[in-house]
Amino acid sequence: MAIVKCKVCGKDVDEDAMKCPGCDSLGPNRGKRIRRNMFIALGAIVVLFGYGWYYKSQEVVKQSRLANPKSMKITRALSNEDGTNLCFEFTETDASGKKKASRGVVYDGGEPSTNPSDWKLFCEHKSMRPIKLVIRTDDD
Repeated sequence: MAIVKCKVCGKDVDEDAMKCPGCDSLGPNRGKRIRRNMFIALGAIVVLFGYGWYYKSQEVVKQSRLANPKSMKITRALSNEDGTNLCFEFTETDASGKKKASRGVVYDGGEPSTNPSDWKLFCEHKSMRPIKLVIRTDDD
């Protein structure tokens, strides 16, 4: 352990002392420790932000959940009075080849959702009117 001079009173103080015995000022290396700890904390924050940015940039865009999108057939479509919500029922063939019925919602011009809670919120017990859909394919 080295002996250093106190920056306030000039007395000899042990380098690891928390306070000067002569004037009760903070120890001689106290400022260095605080700067070191702040530098380590800042480095940790930068690393965490970097990791978050990298993780976000590696997200994969979800693919269609339908195994065979061309097998989808809309059986019924409904719309509210102002046309902002579109509710539809459809059949699809899953990966195992089984045909199943599902429901979907497009609300406020957003992305389609097959979440049952969205169907209950936007379609069930609402004033809806049937609409006729004209589906065009690339073959037309």
